[in-house]
Parts: sequence; C-alpha cells; structure tokens
Amino acid sequence: MGNTAPIIAKIFVPAYKKIILETPDGYRYHSDLSSLSAVYCFPKNEDEWKKCSIDSYGLGIIWSSRFEVHSDQVVGLANKIEKPAQAV
Repeated sequence: MGNTAPIIAKIFVPAYKKIILETPDGYRYHSDLSSLSAVYCFPKNEDEWKKCSIDSYGLGIIWSSRFEVHSDQVVGLANKIEKPAQAV
C-alpha cells in the first residue's frame, strides 16, 4: 500500500525555482523544481516565484500564475531532507 500525501505546514522560497516544504512533524524537504519549468504557467521570474501559497487542503502549493505542485511532487524532487531537531 502507498503512503498518504504529506500535509504542508509552511513553505519557503529561498531562490527562483527552489522551494522548501515543511511538514507538521518538522521535516523540511529542499527541492529544485526547475525540471517543471517547461510547464506553460510556470512562474517566469523570481518576483512571480515568490507569489505562492498553500492550498486550502494543505496538500499543494499554488502560484499566482496558476502553476501548482502537489506535496508528493515536492517530496519526490527533494535533494535534501532535514529531520526535526531531537529533544534532549
């Protein structure tokens, strides 16, 4: 059986085509979405890139250009995963 899609708690856009997704359990997924840049509505510049928000279900990210990615896509393209800090 498969896993359920991770819920998005926070997003960060440190640079054009880069995104960091944080889940409620504290994991952070660093992804480069440049492989999706051929999509017609992909944001064209850094200003457009910064205009994004989490959808109402917490499962996707939507840009003002109407470009959308699902949390599974961001996790699948992650090149770095940070685990939550361990409690001492």
